[in-house]
Amino acid sequence: MPSSLEARVAAHCRRAGLLPPGAPVLAMVSGGPDSTCLLHVLAAIHDGPVAALAVDHGLRPGSAAEARSALDGARALGLATHLATPALERGPGLQERARAARLEAAHRAAADHGYARVATGHTASDQAETVLFRLARGTGRDGALGMAPRRGDLVRPLLCVTAAETRAWCAGRGLAVARDPSNDDPAFARTRVRHGLLPALAAVHPGAEANVAAFAERLRDEAALLEPLVDAAWDRTRRGAGLDARALAAEPPAMRRLLLRRLAAEAGLPPAASAAAPLARALALLDGPPGAVADLAGGALAALVRGVVIAVPPAGPPTAPAPLGVPGRAALGAVVVRATAGRGAPPEPGRVAVRPGGPLTLRAARAGDRLALAGGGRRAVRRVLADGGVPAPLRDRAPVVAAGERVVWVPGHRAAADLLAPPGAPAVLLELEPA
Repeated sequence: MPSSLEARVAAHCRRAGLLPPGAPVLAMVSGGPDSTCLLHVLAAIHDGPVAALAVDHGLRPGSAAEARSALDGARALGLATHLATPALERGPGLQERARAARLEAAHRAAADHGYARVATGHTASDQAETVLFRLARGTGRDGALGMAPRRGDLVRPLLCVTAAETRAWCAGRGLAVARDPSNDDPAFARTRVRHGLLPALAAVHPGAEANVAAFAERLRDEAALLEPLVDAAWDRTRRGAGLDARALAAEPPAMRRLLLRRLAAEAGLPPAASAAAPLARALALLDGPPGAVADLAGGALAALVRGVVIAVPPAGPPTAPAPLGVPGRAALGAVVVRATAGRGAPPEPGRVAVRPGGPLTLRAARAGDRLALAGGGRRAVRRVLADGGVPAPLRDRAPVVAAGERVVWVPGHRAAADLLAPPGAPAVLLELEPA
């Protein structure tokens, strides 16, 4: 007969649709009490194949032995096992990089061996830590949702039980478990939440940890109800790669925040860019002048361009020019330009016909780039972009089509007048693909 914990986990998995009947599942194990409990419970409640994956980064003495011991425990249950050893260098963001490397190794193993689900041992205690950490750092409704029970093929069967319960469950069955000393290192913010904030809240109320996790679950249920409303507002306000500023300003304040969070997420901005303070700066753009820019977080920006609020990811390293064949297409970030052979025609904002010449490239604008004007003379590309409403911090990221060192076209703005093809003459048609 299953234990109370096993029954609760089984009910949670059914409710959230985590374990399709008969589906092969790969459990990530470390030898700690959470993952040990996860492996044994999955083996007991799931009617499909269960296997174990241990990931050893080799960052501390004894980690290899712990990985072997965890896999030995899986073999004792008659389960298949896998070991991954991705190398990591010490340095800033080690915990986050290690977490990402473990997930990458798990997804690769699942794809290679045909596992339908990857299960982690995250508990309600981890959920409470995550929510409190995000609230302390600054977050919105989405951040307060915590970890989803399922994200793609990744599932979290133990979100319904606490870490204290997994420890007691393992102890009650005489299962040996390991302890990662880095989990007690106060240098990490999450460790300070675990050993400082959570005990303080438990002193206020013994059910604080479970209550925070339950709060996140209720918010997630409510978010499912809000989603159709946000979808409808998204359709009303969406314009190109951003949000129409006037339409956004007409929405209720709460909806504005939800829409900006979605915009930030779709643009790939870091989670901190959706915290309360950065969102307030982005919302202030609605009352700002054209070309206004708001610093969000981690180098991410929001900007008001031609009546549209856009989200801009942090600038990466300089991008090498992309060759643009004829016919062909090239991309620079989110901008895609297509080139085809055709005939000369009057220029349009997203389409120009230029005289055939040397090889073309799509690259970022550079200091000193200039463009020939129709009445003679030349104009700096940065000035052309400024005239077009592009904010100053974004002008160095703007794409240009060039032939050698000469700028042929600033997509969406202006082409070099001396390179435009006469009407009807053989030409290269340059088109800006819709965002």
